[in-house]
Amino acid sequence: MSGIPRVVLAGGRASPELAAQIHSSVRAMALFQGKPLIDLVVDALLAADATASVTVVGDIPESAAFVRVPDQGDFVSNIIAGVTHYANSEWLLITSADMPFLSGAIISQFVQDAHAAATAANAEIVYPIVPVARCYAKFPGIKRTAVKLREGEFTGGNLMLARPSFFLDRRDLLGKAYAARKKPFQLAWMLGVGTLARLAVSQLISPQALNIAALEQQVGRLVQGRVTALISQYPELATDLDRPTDFANAERFVAAGRTTGS
Repeated sequence: MSGIPRVVLAGGRASPELAAQIHSSVRAMALFQGKPLIDLVVDALLAADATASVTVVGDIPESAAFVRVPDQGDFVSNIIAGVTHYANSEWLLITSADMPFLSGAIISQFVQDAHAAATAANAEIVYPIVPVARCYAKFPGIKRTAVKLREGEFTGGNLMLARPSFFLDRRDLLGKAYAARKKPFQLAWMLGVGTLARLAVSQLISPQALNIAALEQQVGRLVQGRVTALISQYPELATDLDRPTDFANAERFVAAGRTTGS
């Protein structure tokens, strides 16, 4: 699949500890192997498809490689600002700006697999999940947040294939869901107390309490759309750098020649 536009979310702010190390408050401008993270991600996107347009949302320098949109102040607003540029597109690839190990081949494979999954499930958004053991095997020392499910223990990826209308038609709902992410009782009301209870049981007692299909169904109910998770074996899709220790470990991996292949 070619020509699918890309939106890169580069509005993430560095922690005070990381900002002091990279001399910037914008995490996408942190240098890895001598290049800003944003450049590494854009290079991978263009390697995957040089015909696709790229829009970057964030307070970063202008570039001939992409269209820049200023940071809008929060995650959902940044998504809407980027998606608005491609309102008439059938599909859109959205990615974060802090995944230095992406490659054109990995992105192309994800787009192909995600489109197939969307077609099979009639989904409006496809989100990769990666076995967390794959991440730790390839990138030990870079911490990941993982969820135990019946099918295994997974960490979420940092890009997605989606229909632009999915976001544009639900901007208010998505804003409320994002605002509730750190308010357990409000989130429980929106997602369903039963789902959160099963999630808690799956993490603390038995992963058999919750499976991917059930989680897809409840998230879909929350956002009033059709969402599907795609199990991917590429840890590069879920390995971002946001702590000083992450950068140090990643540099060591590269020096040891441990980041090639999957």
